[in-house]
Amino acid sequence: TYSMHMAILKTTARFWIAAAILAAFASCAPIRLDYPAEPSHAYDRPHETALGRAHAVEQAKHPGLSAYRLINNGSSAIVTRGALADLAERSIDLQYFIFDADDIGAFIADRLLAAANRGVRVRMIIDDYQSRVMDATLARLDAHRNIEIRVYNPYPDRAWWRSMQLLLNLDRLGRRMHNKVYAVDGQAAILGGRNLSNHYFEAEGETNFRDVDVLASGPIVKDVLRQFDSYWNSPVVVPVAAYNAVPTPGPAAELPPELRKFVDAERGPFAEYARRAEEVRARIMRPSGEFIWAKGIAVSEPPIRQEAGAPKASAEVARTLAIQRQATKSEFVMQTAYLVPTDRGVEVLTELVRRGVRVRAMTNSLATTDVPAVHAGYARYREALIAGGVELHEYRPDASRPAPKGHLLRLGRSESTLHAKVIVHDRSVVWIGSANSDPRSRRLNTETGLLIESRELAERLLATMERDFGPEQSWKLTLEPDPASGVKRLVWNGTQDGRAVRLEREPDAGLLKRLGVILFSLLPIEELL
Repeated sequence: TYSMHMAILKTTARFWIAAAILAAFASCAPIRLDYPAEPSHAYDRPHETALGRAHAVEQAKHPGLSAYRLINNGSSAIVTRGALADLAERSIDLQYFIFDADDIGAFIADRLLAAANRGVRVRMIIDDYQSRVMDATLARLDAHRNIEIRVYNPYPDRAWWRSMQLLLNLDRLGRRMHNKVYAVDGQAAILGGRNLSNHYFEAEGETNFRDVDVLASGPIVKDVLRQFDSYWNSPVVVPVAAYNAVPTPGPAAELPPELRKFVDAERGPFAEYARRAEEVRARIMRPSGEFIWAKGIAVSEPPIRQEAGAPKASAEVARTLAIQRQATKSEFVMQTAYLVPTDRGVEVLTELVRRGVRVRAMTNSLATTDVPAVHAGYARYREALIAGGVELHEYRPDASRPAPKGHLLRLGRSESTLHAKVIVHDRSVVWIGSANSDPRSRRLNTETGLLIESRELAERLLATMERDFGPEQSWKLTLEPDPASGVKRLVWNGTQDGRAVRLEREPDAGLLKRLGVILFSLLPIEELL
């Protein structure tokens, strides 16, 4: 059980690292988890902003509906975020699992500072698990009179090894905020799978993520921001001022040194934004163009998924997806970075097949996964999924990703990893969000996303997904009998250099990854994946 696994891990951790912990306490720098946080709420008069007025005419033609536009490539994803920040007049609210000190982190911080210098209120929530920005840099940004940064479920000590803190306090620190929200003036919001880091926006030289966002405008943004406020005003979200970090020297209105070193006018997000900013701002201000008007709902887990004494964690996302899945009649198509279905998930997907639904699922191959432990959890279910009729595909490292011609974000050819979390039901209902299909998303992390009823949006999304399902982009897994023994074994089917190929072992994966999967498969950690 989950609690048993927790107990095993914590007991083991205490045994092996007790001495190191005693030494570390001598230099600890605890934060104040009870630091006073002034409540605030989202801006709720979008009609008084230029962005709201630009969308008002089309909104009047579509009462009760919201507008949606897919963001299918990294260039458009970062430029759209920059354009929204520059269009902002009253508020920017953003919430991310990862905020890194790299090209993308610097660009986002630069646009937020430019907005704050114009008088726009900026509220930012980041998770404290994987974000790689120094506390002093966060303190410097937070020192701006119009910017406030808060941190979800922070590590209690800033001075000693986080892995030790995690192992000793897994029940609390193992629960992370995985949400991705970027909202402006109460009118428009971006949701999806992308974090604020180079890999998500074609800005990394070696490996970049294939991901999908959606830009939403209209009434649904009010619901997104209501959910954001529940986090902002939650006791589990702590002001960065509680760190007592000394801000890096310099004016609060300027980019801190840790981020300023990434400014480059020749390549990267700053150069790409200069190239495309005017075009993208104009597209945002014309909702009659590429936007699709449809019904939709915003779904989010509460900031504390399992209150003290509660028998189980909240399951808002899982419940919403289960209801929609049960209503599916003919086709279910899913892309997810991490697929650890568990026995119950195998039953659910194969039951869809038995009802006559075509089920297609794509996740990362061993070669493309960035978390071998998750692949170990997924691999044990492949045969059962395929035997149950699920069409299972694994993304390839040589897959090409959508990108506009001439973009300046990445030099050279980089390998690919799947990071999208999207589902299309019956070619008419779309889910785009932050949740993977694994136990961590179902029980531990907080997640968010949009469920949108639109055949047109579904067809647009499927058009991009179909390319990924092609034999040049992903391997289709089948079970075929061994000629000698007759025992069924996995086969990876695809094309290379225009020729059909069949492989009988995990493609393109090195020895270390293979050994890592074997090791992780022996550990009782499935509920943590």
